Amino acid sequence: MDTSDAIKLQYRGNKQFEILVEPDLAKESKLEGKEHEIQRMLFVQEIFTDAGEGERASTEEIDQEFGTRQIMEAAEEIFEKGDMQLTTEQKAEMREEKWKQLISMISRRVQNPKTGNPHPPDRVENGLEEAGFNINWDSDLEEEFEDAINELRPIIPVSLDKKTVAIRIPNDQAGKAYDKLQQAAEIEEEQWGNEYFTARVTLPAGVLSELIDELQDITSGKTEMKEV
Repeated sequence: MDTSDAIKLQYRGNKQFEILVEPDLAKESKLEGKEHEIQRMLFVQEIFTDAGEGERASTEEIDQEFGTRQIMEAAEEIFEKGDMQLTTEQKAEMREEKWKQLISMISRRVQNPKTGNPHPPDRVENGLEEAGFNINWDSDLEEEFEDAINELRPIIPVSLDKKTVAIRIPNDQAGKAYDKLQQAAEIEEEQWGNEYFTARVTLPAGVLSELIDELQDITSGKTEMKEV
């Protein structure tokens, strides 16, 4: 089996134990706080003492260290307490992915105070490069966002103003609209009534008009919205 794309999780107790996990699911769970069952994340359902050499841990070794003979229970503890062992290529890929996420986040959240419009992604990226801003593969995206904004301020005008709006949409039109709301705004409150879905959301001021247009398009003009 080709395990070159797998991510290795290493746990050091009385002995060293390792598991191989699916890259995307492991990164989401370990770095982004998303929940995935360990069965889905394991690349192979084995626990190793040395994954690179294919040396499997014995049942006795697993039981002695983790107090269980169940591979899934032990693997879950290894995943929770262990450290991700990444190749240089995997780290570079994760850094590039996080870089793109950061640019998208800034473009969605930040607007030009002179025009009230968001900055295009390419303008954001050029500004970050001009500032010499770097991002780490394992950094917290929200923390990087704050640092990036501070670096951008001398280069491009930025505003983080937000608006809170109340929204009402007929239930039969609310499904797709809800997905769009989750992408564009922070949902502070929501309620599914007999006829209408209502919500109070907060979002960057610069994307409000775009969101209104998109929701009206999705709901055939049946979205009601007002600032609160």
